[in-house]
Amino acid sequence: MATPQSRTGRGIKPRVGAGRKAMKRCPSCGAKNKASFEYCVRCAEPLDETAPDSAFSQGRALQAKLFTAAVLAIGGLVLFILIRGVVESVSPPQPAGQTARRPTPPPHVPSIEPLPQIETKEVLSELSEAVAAFNEGDYRTAVAVLQGVVRELPENPTVHQYLGLSYYQMGRYEDAMRSLEEARALRPSSFELLDHYVTAAKKSGDVRAGVEALTEFVNSYPEELEARLELSRLARVVGDNETALAQADYLRKSRNGDPEFAYEYGVSLKEAGRLDEARDALKASIQLDPNSAVAQHALGVTELLSGRPGEAVAPLEAAVAVEPTNGDFRFSLAQAYEKADRVSESLDAYQAYLEHASPNDPRAAVVRERLAIARRALANTSRVDRTSGPGRRMEPEQIL
Repeated sequence: MATPQSRTGRGIKPRVGAGRKAMKRCPSCGAKNKASFEYCVRCAEPLDETAPDSAFSQGRALQAKLFTAAVLAIGGLVLFILIRGVVESVSPPQPAGQTARRPTPPPHVPSIEPLPQIETKEVLSELSEAVAAFNEGDYRTAVAVLQGVVRELPENPTVHQYLGLSYYQMGRYEDAMRSLEEARALRPSSFELLDHYVTAAKKSGDVRAGVEALTEFVNSYPEELEARLELSRLARVVGDNETALAQADYLRKSRNGDPEFAYEYGVSLKEAGRLDEARDALKASIQLDPNSAVAQHALGVTELLSGRPGEAVAPLEAAVAVEPTNGDFRFSLAQAYEKADRVSESLDAYQAYLEHASPNDPRAAVVRERLAIARRALANTSRVDRTSGPGRRMEPEQIL
């Protein structure tokens, strides 16, 4: 990005010296402009007069400043309301099975100030066109227009944000990351911009870039708990259990009694292999929120990993009762039944899993094949029992 020119207050600081003899007087606000300007730098009205300095012009300039400040304040408020609605409408949904996040307030949206040597009205008109295209789902047009606007307003984070979100909606996730990174550099304290960037990173497959951005943000803003929560989750994805556990422990201690943070601590302990501690932490989380399907599921899986399938059944049944369409929950329950030698129930649970498995679940094909084998073996067992009398039993092949 080009190095920005020095600024003082509103607009770019004018140079002193050249061009002072030939000036254009704005007929609307009385401000003086360079002879080469076609529009006033203060009120953006067309220029067609020239005049020297005068006390009158200074008074008119002061009035113009007050008038322009009022107009910009109103315009900024309108733009803030408009952009807040757009940004909230495109925020990515939460994954199924996770506790919904607390909503974060929209970031401050600065007003678009008139800048010298550009046709400000035209730029604002283009920005309005891009926003309208974005709202209508015409992201290709939004990108085309915003690419020009961002060159005119390179230091406005909202423009970069719109461009990044437009790229995101088009599936151009790496381009989205670059534009959102530009916005973040201009507004580094915004968790919303960070959240959009991390979402684009996950979509692009570059999860580590999201972890790095979150780590940098947490180091700068340690009290931002939502960022720590997302860092803990993503650190587990990349196998950095130490970072995940450290963030989860911080969350648990920062807000004691929060079921979401208690769950995060328990599941991080599970992923780190500290199963006994994980069991206790997850039970504590369930006491805080008995209807948390993810906590019940995590406890059941922890019991399975500990070699206690009998104890895994109850929490897994509770998870399935809360979210009956979750294929992962039903698969874990089927495994618990199977390992607890509850064969008939495991076959039914595997069948229910197949009915709710996602289309790209690689386990489904294996389960479908072995389930058919197991049902045939179970049928043969029943026939043997009927013909050979008591005392003889064939075990069906294990599913997985």
